[in-house]
Amino acid sequence: MALSIGEDARQMILESAIAIFARKGYAGASVQDILQVTGLSKPMLYYYFESKAGLFRAILAFAYDESFRRMQQAAAAETGCAARLVAVAAALFDFAQQNQHLMRLVLATGFAAPEEIPPESINLAKRRRNFEFVLGIIREGRKAGEIDARYEAVELTDGIFGAISHQVRTHLLLPRGRLDRRRAERIVALFLDGARAQRSIV
Repeated sequence: MALSIGEDARQMILESAIAIFARKGYAGASVQDILQVTGLSKPMLYYYFESKAGLFRAILAFAYDESFRRMQQAAAAETGCAARLVAVAAALFDFAQQNQHLMRLVLATGFAAPEEIPPESINLAKRRRNFEFVLGIIREGRKAGEIDARYEAVELTDGIFGAISHQVRTHLLLPRGRLDRRRAERIVALFLDGARAQRSIV
């Protein structure tokens, strides 16, 4: 479906801002930098986002909301803990590959000092929502006997999120191969099965 004129202008500002913020950081980017390639005016930016800080927060909110939407959609098409985790990892990998500037910005923001970004840039509620979605998959897996009940669901969720995030960070810094479903399958298999050699029982 085609975007309306207003939606198109808003999207143009968002896309330009993502690239500029990812390259220059929040403090180093000016509103003029962001608008230069769009041909739009400052009042247009202020109309949609109120301020540079509002624009920055909108970008981060989009990252959390879109990744959440993709995780939900992917997991809904699968059954079983392993298959759903693979679907989630593959969806996040696809999102990262398609939005590399955005992912660099999100990761940098996570490690930014408070004075480097606008107040309340990191939406803890959205972040928690995304975490709890995967936590729900893990809990269902434990309940169904697919995951070792000796481990807490929260620490398991931390583990799979950590593995996925590391793959994304590494790919952005030093691309090796593709972030694709095959890699998602291997990451989830390693997470669920472990790397310790299994001794055969005689």
